[in-house]
Amino acid sequence: MGYSPSRRKTSGGKYKPHFSLSFKSREKDVTFGIDTTRLTRNDDQFFLITHAHTDHYGKSAMLSARALASDKTALALELRHDQRFEGIRFKVGDTVDVEGVRIKTYPTHHSIGSTAFYWENELGVKTLVTGDIKDARDLPKCDLLVMEATYGNPGDLSCVFEDDYEGFEAALAERNVGFGAYSFGKAQRAVSLIRELGDDRPIGMDRSSLMLTRHLLGDEAGDIGRLGEFDGGLCITSPWSLDRLPFGMKKYVLTGQHYYDHPCICISDHIDFKGLREMVSRLDPQFVIVYHPEVGNSRHFSMFLNNNGRDACTLADLSPVRQTTL
Repeated sequence: MGYSPSRRKTSGGKYKPHFSLSFKSREKDVTFGIDTTRLTRNDDQFFLITHAHTDHYGKSAMLSARALASDKTALALELRHDQRFEGIRFKVGDTVDVEGVRIKTYPTHHSIGSTAFYWENELGVKTLVTGDIKDARDLPKCDLLVMEATYGNPGDLSCVFEDDYEGFEAALAERNVGFGAYSFGKAQRAVSLIRELGDDRPIGMDRSSLMLTRHLLGDEAGDIGRLGEFDGGLCITSPWSLDRLPFGMKKYVLTGQHYYDHPCICISDHIDFKGLREMVSRLDPQFVIVYHPEVGNSRHFSMFLNNNGRDACTLADLSPVRQTTL
């Protein structure tokens, strides 16, 4: 397929996160780092940053002039890390030219600014890197698919779910209610859902969530402010800070996970196992690299694909020394 995927190691012998794809473009060697960090300041690969969650490692890559991220992802990285994004910005849906490679970008509906990258190499191999996915409806068919599998274990019942919008609306009907949500991504989604349901009450938010929501949602967020700024009612803070909210307030965590002390409402930023399976079937790739998470469900999903007639591998199958050729 014209690619050499590989993992890199630090001078201390540890794997750098995620991996790189090397290939030819106009007789030049080009390398795209997939949600990875820089080895050094002189690392000359191009860094594809799918979104601004910390487990996709944009913190160091954002300092490279060869980083690529959507305008919203770049802004979120700047706000979260208090550093300037030095790379190439684009709007999701734009096409970006890198060393003669035309990279088309698509939304994945995961977090604000989240982006899938699509290009063809000199052999005409259509390549899609998804990052994390909430909704795959906009993604194009491809030959090589590089994808996440956060909920990719077919043997785990918790990997099959549906978002509980009715439960969220019922909780929102409470006079005093607090929602636990991560400050980037989930907090903005919660605010958007609240406004879509017609609730225009002021929302108190923790400092980090408030800063990100004001910059990323703007006027769409409505009336938002600091925790304690408004009388009564409606709050969003981190899941581990819910106990700091007033004693009589109902408290829920917005998550697809089930390990919190407070009641959970299933509002996930990922598609479940069935959605992943259906996405692969629709995109119909010849080969799949499951790159996130680095262990666990990536292996389960790769095995599922191999057992059902599709060629797939995980990062553990890639050698840092002897590059695997596709």
